[in-house]
Amino acid sequence: MVSERSLRDLTLRYSALYLALVVVSVITGVGAVALWREASQESLRVTGMVQEVESMRGNLYRQMKELFDTTFLDDPEAQNQYNHFSGLIDDGLRRLAERAHGGEEEAAVRELKRTYREIHVRTDAIAFGPIPPEGRVLQRIFDTDLEAGGLQAYESAFRQVDRLFLLQQEHLQLRLTRLANATPALLAIPMVAACLLLVLTRRFLQRDVVAPFSRLQDGARILAAGDLGHRLPREGAREIAELSQAINAMAEELQQSRAALLRAERQATLGALVPVVAHNIRNPLASIRATAQVIDDEALGQEVRDGLHGIMKSTDRLERWTASLLSYLHPLEAHLVPGDPGVLLDELLDLVEPQFAAREVRLERRPRLPLPPASYDPDLLEQALHGLIMNAMDATPRGGVVEVGVSRRDGRLEVAICDQGPGLQWTVGGAGMPREPVVPGRTTKRTGTGLGIPFALKVSEVHDGGLRYQVRPSGGTEALFWIPSP
Repeated sequence: MVSERSLRDLTLRYSALYLALVVVSVITGVGAVALWREASQESLRVTGMVQEVESMRGNLYRQMKELFDTTFLDDPEAQNQYNHFSGLIDDGLRRLAERAHGGEEEAAVRELKRTYREIHVRTDAIAFGPIPPEGRVLQRIFDTDLEAGGLQAYESAFRQVDRLFLLQQEHLQLRLTRLANATPALLAIPMVAACLLLVLTRRFLQRDVVAPFSRLQDGARILAAGDLGHRLPREGAREIAELSQAINAMAEELQQSRAALLRAERQATLGALVPVVAHNIRNPLASIRATAQVIDDEALGQEVRDGLHGIMKSTDRLERWTASLLSYLHPLEAHLVPGDPGVLLDELLDLVEPQFAAREVRLERRPRLPLPPASYDPDLLEQALHGLIMNAMDATPRGGVVEVGVSRRDGRLEVAICDQGPGLQWTVGGAGMPREPVVPGRTTKRTGTGLGIPFALKVSEVHDGGLRYQVRPSGGTEALFWIPSP
């Protein structure tokens, strides 16, 4: 099962990704500009040093010319120009030393400076030294040591410096070329990342927000149309899934409330109908009993008188049952009296035995042990057990057996009714709750009222007892009705 992701967490995550993308783009741009600026400044520095070396070289040869004019032409301004060029060369050497970076450049500048100093010492001696004899002037000017040892050494140092700076210029140009070639790629990476993030964001919104919300709206319209059994899928971001779950819980509560309302309406309908039916039944019953009572005379035969007594007894029982039926629609109030439950059960079995015989179902009474008296409402208990026994008879096929017995166990009085029907299983009271609500009207019998089990349940509740149906290993169902028996 895929874990649900929080919409808030995902929003923060995508916001962080967008922020990281912006930061990376800024860093990339700033880094590229900084690299370009650094390379440009380095190129300008090297170019400046190359120009400085070229300028120094020109100044040196101009200085040699002024030395020639001073020596051979006796030009008074030549010596000043000689000193001027000497100062320009010294300034150039100082600037080269200041701009030099790294040991290789500094070494080349020092070598250039050293060779110039050697030349300068010799030219100063020629320009400002004692005047030699005329015959030796040309020898001094064309001194082989000056030309070979000084100028050639300076040229060699110059070429070394020039070659070094040219190599650096080539290297810098290569760096600039690579940077120029890499710039589009550096700019493309944030653009591709932005496009990818846009696709992922759209996919996330479609999958975890838009589609679940659309199905949520469709489900809400179905629920609004009255189909409270419809359930919304738990999908999408965590908040949407929780909203769907909350709507499902609300729909389930509404469904239960509607079912409760329907039961209440049915109960109200029964409450309005049953008194009318009971009134129409009570009047004929009263007439029948009154007629039987008037006809009863000692002059009649014993068999006839027994029949009349049976009629009066049955009409009294029907009157009590009608009163109990009316009381089902209202809060029952048990009027507890002490009595022998075994005697009550025997009388009830005597009453229903003819109906069992007519249906060709055998009624067996389990051996009853003597029981201590118990407190119960005999009318309610009789009607409750009557409904359970008749249900057992209806569930048992012809030729089958219904076993009924009463016993006392674990501080309660138990009446067990075993049939050979298809089987039923649930428990109410004490040990658990039924699988479905037990309400009047849930019956499969053609002439049934559906009041047998609900009424028995209600009677057990007012006695602080319980009712349990369980499947028997040998087949059929055992209905166990119990009430407390201290």
